[in-house]
Amino acid sequence: MTRMDSGKFLESRDFLFHAAPYRFNSGEIVPSHSHDFIELAYVAQGQGEHYYKGEYYNIAEGDVFMIEPDEEHAYRAGHAHLPVVYNVLFQPELLRRELEPLADVASFVDFFYLEPFLRKTVRFQGNLRLKPYEQIEMESLLHRLILDFKEKKLGYRILTKTRLIELFIFLSRCHHDRKHSPLQELSSDEKVILHISEFIRKHYAQPLTLAQVSEMCRMSQTGFSTKFKQYIGKTFTEFRNETRIRVAKQLLEQSDRKIMEVAQDVGYEDLSFFNKMFKHMVGFSPSQYRNAATTATHASKSPPS
Repeated sequence: MTRMDSGKFLESRDFLFHAAPYRFNSGEIVPSHSHDFIELAYVAQGQGEHYYKGEYYNIAEGDVFMIEPDEEHAYRAGHAHLPVVYNVLFQPELLRRELEPLADVASFVDFFYLEPFLRKTVRFQGNLRLKPYEQIEMESLLHRLILDFKEKKLGYRILTKTRLIELFIFLSRCHHDRKHSPLQELSSDEKVILHISEFIRKHYAQPLTLAQVSEMCRMSQTGFSTKFKQYIGKTFTEFRNETRIRVAKQLLEQSDRKIMEVAQDVGYEDLSFFNKMFKHMVGFSPSQYRNAATTATHASKSPPS
């Protein structure tokens, strides 16, 4: 059995962290191994098998699980529905100081994923399977975490630790919800749509398409469009454009950025299309709107005659 060492797999001795997705090939087997660091694994796509604590069990899209240091484990993939697994590798010392103050918060202590940080020796089993709307948030958190770590811009280590804490807080809430779910809940479809609408509000500047968001929700485009209109009251395109234009109005009112820059800030690369969309929804062109907003601001600041 191979034993993996932090010095080889984590960034450095003074920043014991690594994160990246791994795409399995058809029939691939990751041989039995252990490591001196913690591994958080999230199955973003597909299905496979995971060997842990002496037995194989099935893993599937939405599963999140932790591997303790020095525990033997292995993976194997079939020939269809190949898994994509996000691996987040770190030493407990990386966050021990940041997470110790949370030791008195019941939902954190109860959440077995955090126990390796709070106790030096612990054995835990089980895994958490995220619901579709939780998978959307999980993948968004992972993408930001991995991008920050990969780009290594100024302050990336602090930001990476912050992202990782955010990830654990999210997972602890998911675990808490499993234990304290209300007797009556929103339908699963409604939760997915409400969550994706919040995702759009946060990521309005991204080149989001109907095909992308319907795939994120694991729905057909037709099914997603019908449910989105049912629960939100607008089509996906209407909601996305309204969100973008609302932010554009704020930027025009509160900054002196050029119209082209404002368009790009909210997700429009085509200036003429942005101008057309803005005028259709607001009734003024962006420049007319800015002039009117500036005039109104100056009038409100003028002393009474």
